Amino acid sequence: MAQIFAAPYRRAAIGYAAYGIVYLFGAWLQLTPERQHDFYGVPWWAFFVVGIALILSVPVIIWRENRRFTQVISIFPAIKAMTLLLKQGKLMGAGEPTNLYNWFFAAVALTASVFMFRAGFGSQVQSSEKHDA
Repeated sequence: MAQIFAAPYRRAAIGYAAYGIVYLFGAWLQLTPERQHDFYGVPWWAFFVVGIALILSVPVIIWRENRRFTQVISIFPAIKAMTLLLKQGKLMGAGEPTNLYNWFFAAVALTASVFMFRAGFGSQVQSSEKHDA
């Protein structure tokens, strides 16, 4: 088990899967009847289907050590973490209570982004790059 976490792309794939699961779980928790309406003709449940598809596909692509994909996608969890932290900062500044889930989600998103960044931009040589040498 420790060997799985030792490989940067494996760690990044697991980190993204955790990020996706936490994201989808939070969306499910916030699902109210008022939110169950179409969005520009797209049914509300389609976003959950797309989310599940991303959770099932993106970690596989990362696990296969697709360097460029991992590099590009590593920024998105970081952006989500920053928006959550800004939201929490605004709540704190207004003297309102913050949301514990948002703090947790920001930590998970930032961790996933760091794992993905380290895998995508790390100094390890890719198997495709070994053949070029």
